[in-house]
Amino acid sequence: MTKDTDNYNQDLLHSRVKQMEQELHVLKNKNSLVEDQLAAYRREFYLARNIIDQLSNMKNEGIAAAKAIPAYALRRRNIKKIYSKSYKLKDARNQLKKYKQYLYDLGFESRALRDLHWLYMNDKNVYVKKAAAWELAMWYSNKQTVDGAKEALSYLEVAAQDETNEDLLRQIAIQKAEAHRMLGDQDKGLRLLKEVVINSSHIHSDVLLAIANLCSNENDRLFWINEVMKAYNLEPISFQDIGTKSLYHRLHSDYTHNDEEELLPKVTIIIPAYNSQIGINITLQSLVNQSWENLEIIVVNDCSRDNTEKEVRKWMKVDKRISILSTAVNSGPYVARNLALREATGEFVTINDADDWAHPQKIEKQVRHLLGDQSVVANSSRHIRVTDDLFVHRRGQEGKYIFSNMSSIMFRRTKVIETIGYWDPVRFAGDSEYKKRLIRAFGQEKIVDLPTGPLGLSLQSKGSLTGGSVYGYSGFMKGARKEYAEAHQYAHDKMSNYYLPYNAEERFFPVPRPMRPNRLKEAKHIVDIVLVADFRISDDFIYKQLEQFKEQGLTVGLIQMGKYNLILKKNIHTNYRKMIDGNYVAMLVYGEKIYSDLTVVYNPLVFQERQTYVPELSTKVTRVVVNEVPNSKDSTYDLRKCAQRIQRYTKCTTKWMPLNQHIREQLSEKQANALRYIQLSHVNWECGNNRNTPNISDWVLRSDGRSVQYDSNK
Repeated sequence: MTKDTDNYNQDLLHSRVKQMEQELHVLKNKNSLVEDQLAAYRREFYLARNIIDQLSNMKNEGIAAAKAIPAYALRRRNIKKIYSKSYKLKDARNQLKKYKQYLYDLGFESRALRDLHWLYMNDKNVYVKKAAAWELAMWYSNKQTVDGAKEALSYLEVAAQDETNEDLLRQIAIQKAEAHRMLGDQDKGLRLLKEVVINSSHIHSDVLLAIANLCSNENDRLFWINEVMKAYNLEPISFQDIGTKSLYHRLHSDYTHNDEEELLPKVTIIIPAYNSQIGINITLQSLVNQSWENLEIIVVNDCSRDNTEKEVRKWMKVDKRISILSTAVNSGPYVARNLALREATGEFVTINDADDWAHPQKIEKQVRHLLGDQSVVANSSRHIRVTDDLFVHRRGQEGKYIFSNMSSIMFRRTKVIETIGYWDPVRFAGDSEYKKRLIRAFGQEKIVDLPTGPLGLSLQSKGSLTGGSVYGYSGFMKGARKEYAEAHQYAHDKMSNYYLPYNAEERFFPVPRPMRPNRLKEAKHIVDIVLVADFRISDDFIYKQLEQFKEQGLTVGLIQMGKYNLILKKNIHTNYRKMIDGNYVAMLVYGEKIYSDLTVVYNPLVFQERQTYVPELSTKVTRVVVNEVPNSKDSTYDLRKCAQRIQRYTKCTTKWMPLNQHIREQLSEKQANALRYIQLSHVNWECGNNRNTPNISDWVLRSDGRSVQYDSNK
């Protein structure tokens, strides 16, 4: 190869390299341009998709709004729902009511909390997210623990985001302040409440009470409570200097009496008392100091085992308006009330619990309202619940401290006794039934809840029935109270005459055994058969089965355990309700200890989720009737989990019985793997020619005393 050729080749290569560099540069520029274009296309794509989503939502909302136009035009709906934030939040809260029902009333705590948390984390509707945050905050706040306060604060922050509603902001601030107090940071709580006061159109009484709760000094707490009294034009209260007694038992007022009141109508005040030797003194002192002096004060000693009667008789020597009656046996506050009501001579009658302090203007305020409007039959006033140290208690209310006092009902004696008679003689919760009968008989507008402010201070003690026991009320109804409310609603619906005579021989509707006046404390509730099912759902098979048990003279106890199904109604189905007589068929409730020969679980699905409010159970034999079979991939029905929970609850040998041969075949086909976790009986529940007759005699010692051996192997 010649030199010139080499030079030529080098020049050629050099030229080619330059050309390639230029081409590469062009390609690079093109590639960059392509990348820029691609990025632009991507942005436009996402923007377009977002617009499409928004248009889709707008379209759906527009269609919904368009469909609703006639309703808005006819004023069946409020036009504000289209654009109002407060309406949207209210709607979201209404959507969550079904979760609250399962969380509180029905006791599906784990599952309902899990669902609320899922909505909080995942729901795209900001109003649903805020509503879920509020419900979770309230749940953890009501725990009254340090950990609960920390959880509550995190949810309250979300509930408050972009909120403009003054009432909601006040409630949120009160809940935050309460949480900070629990965490020992009262100063932070005070700063929050100060902002509420500055930014509010008026100072709300609940805020003043929340401030009182943040004051460590007792006189400071009293100052803020008196600010509430001032807001309602009520006389201030003070402390008596009587040594070591708690602040609550030192409550006092210097309000002066009006002498002319002696000529005005007499008011009978009934005080049922049981083991109230301490509380009765604060109650009687507050009542003898009432501004309305024409009083008849009747204390009914319900067989107290302490010095209650002795303390009352001391007061009788001081004030002739006080008298005492006694029940023959301990029967509860409503039997005691009825005894006094029969002896009452006042034109008006009211109640005062044996450990409640009454503001000196309480009776006067309620009487003057009845005198001023002759159409009103009864009224009630409001109160606050306080501890011994005068800290105010919400009792499950949402950012509220002042609420209606059920036992403050004041009514026209003659008219009411002639129309509805006496209280239902139950151990607790009779106030609600009596008020419902008043409303049914006279009409809602004739029974008035007066916005009085705190005319009563009720002691919230650890031992108080209403303070959170199994039969207590903590802002929602559970167990016996829930069953009682359903039972009297059903009974009232069937009644045309709402009169209940004194000491009636028979009940006008059955109630759970713990509510009966003659019940024995801690007594076992023994039945032949316990039937566990979701009695909100009507089932002909269960209905016929109950009829057969009744015909055989067997006593049956029903335990309500539900499916977690948000569509189902909350009440027991009327087909079962009408069969409950309290004797042969009784509803068993949370707090009871149940003993039975046989327990039948109808549909194991009711054990899929853990439920809190069920009675304790001790049984000899358990049979699980399988009436539906899920597919193996159905995550809502875990046969193994149900079997484990049934075993833990009944604490005895458990056998599973297919309802019929068809169910048995489905079990083998769809749940073959799960069958190893259960003991499957070789016989079906439906057997022989009579499809509804199981081998009950093999398992039950009849309640008529005839001994029948039971075979736990069947």
